[in-house]
Amino acid sequence: MKTILIFARILLCSLIIAAGSLFGEVRMQVRDGHPIVDGVYVNGHGPYRFLVDTGADVNLIETNLARSIGLSATFRRQLASSAGVTVVPGGDGIEVLLDSVKAERQEFLFCGLEAFREHWPDIQGLLGQGFLSQFDYRLDLRGKRLAFGKQDPSGTRARFRMIGGRPVVSTSLGDLVLDSGAERLVLFGVEPNMNPGDRREMRTVAGYLRIGMVFSKPLAIEGRKIWRGNAVAIPKRNEPGVDGLLPLRLFNAVYVCNSEGYVVFE
Repeated sequence: MKTILIFARILLCSLIIAAGSLFGEVRMQVRDGHPIVDGVYVNGHGPYRFLVDTGADVNLIETNLARSIGLSATFRRQLASSAGVTVVPGGDGIEVLLDSVKAERQEFLFCGLEAFREHWPDIQGLLGQGFLSQFDYRLDLRGKRLAFGKQDPSGTRARFRMIGGRPVVSTSLGDLVLDSGAERLVLFGVEPNMNPGDRREMRTVAGYLRIGMVFSKPLAIEGRKIWRGNAVAIPKRNEPGVDGLLPLRLFNAVYVCNSEGYVVFE
């Protein structure tokens, strides 16, 4: 009986994701290839400006903002990134509204967001896979629109699987996380081959990391050549099961079909 109930819940979730066609569309800002949306409401408070980050397994909200709107910490959890792991408080049972799209019983981690606000001080939070995985959606980076619902775009289609709560696709460079928050293609377990003087620090939500650069082999997905150039090389593998981060800024648009487990690169 327990197995039947679990199967029924999974089936119901899939039907909810798959139901209907396009049911919501919002305009985005695109800053240095990063998608940003206005009009995010958290438990009825807002509107706020959030980064849309497909490479984050969780939603984040700035600590002081969370406190000001009465969000209470109900747990503490590890927040992981390429730089390591930190422990932060979080709250659950939160409602998120973006235009006509609503997700209930959401979890948010409360943190300082210095890694983002260093460049964009007006960013107040981050919508990660906790929110995005509830929907099929298309990130149109060229047209600056985020559209929710079932669609049928043309482009290179590839299956993805969830690893650590994030979508991962197989490429010629290994298994890469779909990451709209990444500035460059990132390769784990690779030694930099450029001048040591070119090395610098990369700031993440979990701290700092010393990085270098490497001239990458060509990136191809499903036989389609996508890109070749300088990638960030991180000698350590701090993120188990994946070989790096695939920045979505390499594409005009990306459609993620969570209801059927595939992505279309346009």
